[in-house]
Amino acid sequence: MNTFKLCMSNGWILVTELLIVTGNNYFSDFLIVAAKTKILIIVFKQNLSFGGTMIISNIWLIIFATISSFSRGIISVIDRYQMGYRKQSSIDVNFLNNICSSVLVTFFLIYVLHSFPSPRITNNYLIKVLLYAFLAQVVAYGYSYVFKKVSIMQSVLLSKVTDLFIPWAILLTMGYFSKSSYLVSIISTVIVVIYIVFEQRHNNLNLKILLTTFAVIAPLLIIQAALSPLLTKGLIKPIDLVFFTIMTIYVRCLITLITFIYKNRTLKISAENLKGKVYLIYGSRAVLTLLAQVTYTLATSSPNSSIAWIFLNMTSLYSVIFGDIFLKEKMKFADILVIVAIFILALFSN
Repeated sequence: MNTFKLCMSNGWILVTELLIVTGNNYFSDFLIVAAKTKILIIVFKQNLSFGGTMIISNIWLIIFATISSFSRGIISVIDRYQMGYRKQSSIDVNFLNNICSSVLVTFFLIYVLHSFPSPRITNNYLIKVLLYAFLAQVVAYGYSYVFKKVSIMQSVLLSKVTDLFIPWAILLTMGYFSKSSYLVSIISTVIVVIYIVFEQRHNNLNLKILLTTFAVIAPLLIIQAALSPLLTKGLIKPIDLVFFTIMTIYVRCLITLITFIYKNRTLKISAENLKGKVYLIYGSRAVLTLLAQVTYTLATSSPNSSIAWIFLNMTSLYSVIFGDIFLKEKMKFADILVIVAIFILALFSN
């Protein structure tokens, strides 16, 4: 097989003589392997505009984002139960959650180290991990505040409105903007705003509380969305992203340990937080956290992560359903219509 090397401003690709590349707007961290009439495209980080590649890349982003949002949807219900119903401290809950996640991820790390070479740890790498973990944990604290103040359905509405700002934030940090993704963001935001106005007119929403919680969580989500692909830039192989995620979980545990000690002035954990089914809750949440964090990192590591954020913010589709099942926060038919409409819009944008 004859191959030719095409040099680009910030990357390179290998192609056969039968492959034609057009629209060379951006190339970064990817590999193309071609054999006769079949072409296998493996895309790790890119914004490519030649035929078929963007579709394949978006499919993987959607898969990772959907797994992450499904896991986070269940986590949202668990957190709403712990902090909204059992009235536990968000500091204590986050600390116990991260302790359990760190124990679980240690077993996973042993397997990964046995099967794959460890990444090269540099000062720049550590700084990125620290910043990434800090953002993730601050957002977790933000959601803890939200779950204390509003229902799961209302938290869903807040996260969906941020879709209007996230694509612009990613444009500023990564230089990428998808018109189709942003069109979905605009339409979905309009749907949510109409829904909020309708519910508020029927006194089903406290607009003041809603605006306060939005002022807390929206900036955190936007900053996280903007910086996530920037902090994971250069991590080409999926296994590199997995190592990055594992280190993120350990750093998050350290952050919550510090805040726990600062708040309680002790490492002693209240016996009330460790009885009966609480063990099962924390254990289940640890598994879901690991799954959600790994797939989240994979989904947001691409410059094209704005499409992933549409599905990541569809955590609502799952959290509202599970909230209805387990917390008896009943959904109305209008709630279901809003969520399904946004989900269908996101699918058709691809």
